[in-house]
Amino acid sequence: MKKLIFVIAVLSTLFTMSLISTIFDKGLEHLTLDLRFNLFPDMHSVNDSIIIISVDDASLESMNWLGWPWPRQIWSDMTSFLFESGVEVVYFDITFSTSSTFSANEDSVFGAVAGMGETVFITALGHEEGQPIPRNALIDLLLPPGNLPPFKLASPPVADIAEGAAYLASPYAYPDPDGMFRQSPVFFPALEGTVPSPALAIAMLFRNDHSVSFEDGSLIWNNSEIPLTEDYEMHVRFAGPTGSYRTISADDVFRAMTGDTTALSPSTLEGKIVMVGYTASDLMDLKPMPYSARCPGVEVIANSLDNILSGRHVATHGHATTFILTLLLSIAVASALVFIPRVIPAALTGLFAILAYAAVSLALFNYMDIWLVSVPPLSSAVLTLLGGSIVAYQFATKDKKFLKAAFSQYLSPAIVSQVASNPEMLKLGGEKKVMTAFFSDVAGFTTISEQLDPQDLVKLLNIYLTEMTDIILESGGTVDKFEGDAIIAFWGAPVEFEDHAARGVLSALECQRIHEPLNKKLREINFPELSTRMGLASGAMVVGNMGSSKRFDYTMMGTDVNLASRLEGVNKVYGTPILISNTTREALPKTIICREVDTVMVVGQKKPVIIWEPMLKETQFSDRYRRGLELYRNGDFQSALREFMETQDDPPAKTMASRCRNFIEHGTPHEWDGTWVLTSK
Repeated sequence: MKKLIFVIAVLSTLFTMSLISTIFDKGLEHLTLDLRFNLFPDMHSVNDSIIIISVDDASLESMNWLGWPWPRQIWSDMTSFLFESGVEVVYFDITFSTSSTFSANEDSVFGAVAGMGETVFITALGHEEGQPIPRNALIDLLLPPGNLPPFKLASPPVADIAEGAAYLASPYAYPDPDGMFRQSPVFFPALEGTVPSPALAIAMLFRNDHSVSFEDGSLIWNNSEIPLTEDYEMHVRFAGPTGSYRTISADDVFRAMTGDTTALSPSTLEGKIVMVGYTASDLMDLKPMPYSARCPGVEVIANSLDNILSGRHVATHGHATTFILTLLLSIAVASALVFIPRVIPAALTGLFAILAYAAVSLALFNYMDIWLVSVPPLSSAVLTLLGGSIVAYQFATKDKKFLKAAFSQYLSPAIVSQVASNPEMLKLGGEKKVMTAFFSDVAGFTTISEQLDPQDLVKLLNIYLTEMTDIILESGGTVDKFEGDAIIAFWGAPVEFEDHAARGVLSALECQRIHEPLNKKLREINFPELSTRMGLASGAMVVGNMGSSKRFDYTMMGTDVNLASRLEGVNKVYGTPILISNTTREALPKTIICREVDTVMVVGQKKPVIIWEPMLKETQFSDRYRRGLELYRNGDFQSALREFMETQDDPPAKTMASRCRNFIEHGTPHEWDGTWVLTSK
């Protein structure tokens, strides 16, 4: 019995270590890391030298008379004000890659003002497109060959602005497989040197210490040593939830620039680092991090900067240490089962050892910022406890048949297979399949989100997405991803269906039909009603695991995928709830009612496409609309207008009638072929 329990401990260790490259370890382990962050925020350690100026909704509203993007003169004046207030370093988490459209000399003025002090701008990096990497984007550091191939090209700000920067830095960051940002690159290899991250570039300017080295896998700078991953990333010790760093609205800065210092006194900026970035919801520079699913990207960089300045980081260990810890904890649990005679006290002692390890891992993180890997050791120990307890109970009761059955139940090959999952699914690659792509979006969701507090918004989204997703999944669809209120899905993979188009369209119609009872339910709990636009297109697409060798998603790509996305937006033009491509219509059975809406050229595609509206039932508008559309295509706009005017309760007819009036008044478009060219998404 004793030998068998120790064998179970070893086998449990080998088993859990064999799963270390799967979601069993990476996904769950990251969840335990997120738990540690949320249990032990460290906002008292926030560096008060770091200030964020946010281009938020209030700023956009106050400057809406200027439109977006703002003139460069706005940024020039702000930068000048910041330097006059004594700011040490100004960082712009904003791409200025196109020339100003307001004035010919705006860029040169902005660059000249930026050159008056220490500024950092961002640049994209690439291998195929761009221009030679500017000298001020390179630091004096040689990196040994690693996982990342050297970047060859860059897409910096326009030349006049880039020349005024003390450093150009790359803001690239790579999320974990679950989409969460927990690591931050410190620098990037280039053919002619090394490109710093914004956090490193700002730190070097702020401390006036440009001596950086990379030794034994660690960043050496300013008497501190921070271990990096093989991709030159540091594990960020996030201080706390969004808003941990002092954040000033750009609107308050503008007021201070005009003399209104009620919200901001220029003297409070002296000696500070100012980071300018987007936080407005419409600008979508939001990244999920352990404390928040919608953290502004500039705040992620602020956390990285704080870590570099303080020499602080989340320390962890490699697979060898993980193996030793897993084996030792499993042996400790096995020892309790072997050397304590009675089964229940022995099992409780083993459970205590497991809980003690969990407590130590939490304490090390709280007091020493050490990420002690927990999932493999705890999983192996639990398996050892379960298996060992069964064996001990078997020998204690002498009922071997019963115990063998119980042991088989807990550690059967089927359970092992389920935990290990399918290894083929973890390989990169895609295959070409004929499928149907689906995109949906809630009309006016930005306005709705502004009316609700975050908790109610999440509740509303959960109710809505559950209803829509259940319909998609019940029809055999695959949900690709959620993007806020938007749903992206497809039919035809990984399970192939010959009737993928019918499944997609019927699901879309059911989603529209369910809106009436759904909105009734929402009204009863004082939530706003929702209206959804949907676009579908069918055709050959590439589907599979796409991304890097370490981070990938099961998703789809292709021209018809883009078309489906565009058709979702085209609904706004015609006031329709669903639009499908002609290829989708041709794949549908005649029992599904559709009406032809128009022929359009969507943005990003060079061929016109006939678009159709699927309907739950035939309407009284169909015949007149069909006649009107035929006359419209033949250029007989007067006759077409009369047909469309008879059905003004029909949103597409109203759109077409308005278009006919315009053609009658201003003349027929040149080389008219009945195709309406869309100029916006």
